[in-house]
Amino acid sequence: MSHRTLAFTADYLLQTLRSFPVVNAYIVGFSGGADSTALLHALKAVEKQLDVPISAVHVNHDLHGDAGLWQQQCEQFCHQLQIKLVCLKIDPDRNSGKGLEAESRHLRYQAMSALLKPGACLLTAHHANDQAETLLLNLMRGSGVDGLSAMPESRRLGNGFLQRQLLGFQSTALRDYLRENRVEWTEDPSNQYLDHDRNFVRHEVIPLLEQRWPQVGKRLLLTRQAMKGARCLLERLADSYLQQHLTHPLVLRMTPALLDDRELLKLVIRRWTMLADGIPIPAHRLETFCGQVCRATEGHKVSLAWGDRFLRLYRQQLWLQTEMESAPSGVVNWPQQSDHIDLGKDMGQLVLGNDAGTAGQTENRTDKQHAILPSGEFDVGTRTSMKETVLCQGTLHKSLKNLYQANGVPPWLRDYIPLCRLNGELVAMGDWCFGGQFKAWMSAHNSSLSWRPGNPLLQFIHSLQHPEKH
Repeated sequence: MSHRTLAFTADYLLQTLRSFPVVNAYIVGFSGGADSTALLHALKAVEKQLDVPISAVHVNHDLHGDAGLWQQQCEQFCHQLQIKLVCLKIDPDRNSGKGLEAESRHLRYQAMSALLKPGACLLTAHHANDQAETLLLNLMRGSGVDGLSAMPESRRLGNGFLQRQLLGFQSTALRDYLRENRVEWTEDPSNQYLDHDRNFVRHEVIPLLEQRWPQVGKRLLLTRQAMKGARCLLERLADSYLQQHLTHPLVLRMTPALLDDRELLKLVIRRWTMLADGIPIPAHRLETFCGQVCRATEGHKVSLAWGDRFLRLYRQQLWLQTEMESAPSGVVNWPQQSDHIDLGKDMGQLVLGNDAGTAGQTENRTDKQHAILPSGEFDVGTRTSMKETVLCQGTLHKSLKNLYQANGVPPWLRDYIPLCRLNGELVAMGDWCFGGQFKAWMSAHNSSLSWRPGNPLLQFIHSLQHPEKH
């Protein structure tokens, strides 16, 4: 095992940046501490070779009496280097249940990710010592292969990317760079507080381990590298399965192979949900959920909620969704002189016109060009706002419950399927089930009703009813 510490230089940073995917802007997460100061200073030194704009973002947690002073020092440093700095303020909730460290980290990344436009990259100054600490912390949390792989070098964040270019350098190398270039930095006294888990590991645990096993940081990084290799193999296995069995990015088909192998099921779900939104499911809750899925019989309700995400089982498929806005609580009258009606972000629009491809795009047209609604009261609602539960199709009277089931609409999404009513009679469910008289009216007037849902799962349900359009 080599004891040589890699020296940090601006040129080495440039080489590292060029080994990552090309981006159109770099934003440095800048605290004013030694690590982020070294990163920002070195990045400025190679700005011309990068040929993309660089800037910085400082997040003020307002947890220390000198937080305002530290922000001013960051502003002065960036002004001297002629680097644009954006300062953000967050308000961590000490009673969130996550712990102050985790809550602050979550809000910090949430705030910084909002700045990222497509193709932009957030650079953070995490280094090799941080990796070793993260591995130990995750080990204490009972993490699996993912957690023991510690921090990835790159991942998606918001509309852009997060990259950690300094993971190959020790913290001492970054401070050596600052001293050689006579660059000052800010020391945050909270980094010495041992009630913070990471500080306890940094100042108490690792020094004790080094007394017994010198260079323990490098040994831990070897473990991290082995876990990274194992994780990559497992991800490839999960990705291969997902490619074959995702009927939609948010809908996973259950197979006998998955139901007979709980470990495979956990692996695939964990990989799928992380690819979808990057929010991990707590291990114990995933274990319980997978057990319920494997034992579920037809009609058995199985669900899992974490944060604002949900996993539900319906007809041997898992449906992944985020929290949706509330479905309209009342019935909305469709104005006679309008060819469309807005139903909200998730439910989208209903459009009535001769050409569903162009209807709804122009409101200021002559009366002759306006879509013609049937005479009488024409209104729109959902099953929770309408007492009508039967759709008359000629001599057939079909209940909404049977229509939902026949069209594969999961129970928790049925409140988001628009229903149209004419003079108190139910005449349409979505844009695929019509009452006989309304269907005849549309045919006689060369008209069509088109639903344009906004929510991805509602779009998927819509596509199942209109496969020829998708």
